[in-house]
Amino acid sequence: MYHHEKLNWCSKSGIENLLLYPARQNTTVHVNGGTVRGIKSPGLGGSGYSFFTRGKPLREIIARYNPDVIELGSGIVVPGMVRNALQTKPVFAYFHSNWPETLPMSVLGITGRLQRNLFRKLTTPLMHRAYRDLNAVMAGSNYSIDCLKQAGITRIKKIPLGTDPEVFHPNRRSTALRNALEVPPEGKIVLYMGRLAPEKGIQVLLEACTPLFREKQLTVVIAGSGHWNKKVRKAAHRYPDRLKLVSRVETKYQAAELMASADVFVSAGPLETFSLTTLEALACGTPVAACTQAAASELVTQAGGSSTYSPWNSGEALAEAIFTAASATLEQRKKYRAFAEQYTWNTCFEKVFRLYNSELNA
Repeated sequence: MYHHEKLNWCSKSGIENLLLYPARQNTTVHVNGGTVRGIKSPGLGGSGYSFFTRGKPLREIIARYNPDVIELGSGIVVPGMVRNALQTKPVFAYFHSNWPETLPMSVLGITGRLQRNLFRKLTTPLMHRAYRDLNAVMAGSNYSIDCLKQAGITRIKKIPLGTDPEVFHPNRRSTALRNALEVPPEGKIVLYMGRLAPEKGIQVLLEACTPLFREKQLTVVIAGSGHWNKKVRKAAHRYPDRLKLVSRVETKYQAAELMASADVFVSAGPLETFSLTTLEALACGTPVAACTQAAASELVTQAGGSSTYSPWNSGEALAEAIFTAASATLEQRKKYRAFAEQYTWNTCFEKVFRLYNSELNA
């Protein structure tokens, strides 16, 4: 979403924007007024991600376009691949993913603390080398800043992400959608929306279903896909009237309708560096249950909510946070909405480009 919104913002501001990403095939398309090029790259296990393995195509494109500023979206292998091409340009990165901890969970399926800690200790020095020579690394939350500082990064600028408060709005609550999900008028929807993957905490929500379904008025709706598809479908067969699946959410308008129609949104991932979906849910006036280990809880707490929980992998603790969120009053929901309205994409990108210009004009 960040990249799509940035393409749109740059186009409206008269700024040329080229986005490169790893893809299954070489492609070039125009999106939101910008140019998006897919570079043929292999897949990363069964995660659904692809990754760059060759620096030559990236260096050639950088030389051809000769950009004024370069922003890196990945701190894994890309900085080393294009290091020589970056020496004469202002170069920044946005810390979208805490990859030393995300990779073992998303690709290898490792959720044990000891194994994850070992992987993090081995890979954090790689992140330090990737980011140490950049003009600045942008971070959306205090959680992200702490991760970067632990890796020895000092040039950090906090720039939270944004949302579109006109799209993500309480008025998008839909009785028709709730009826289609067979939720009674007095019932409450607990919504999970995102990749069905362990780093997103989907397994914790499935574990929480047992205590949640002791409350007869709750329906859990899971929207998304990923390599936990089979396990989620199996759980839905086990709770056919209480656990509903939405396989595809194709537009932000569909996402907003689901979020506004829900009574609680769940952010159970322990590694979220900002949690854009949490901000979008709050903009819809929907309370969020979030684990304290990651950045989503910062948004919940700053918005005046108390529905955070720990430890992140406790289904019982998540269920209690959901019950707390479900009890939010109308006044509290209005406060969540007012808080989220401060975080717009325009504010985000104005800060990003002020940072760019500070280096260009130095």
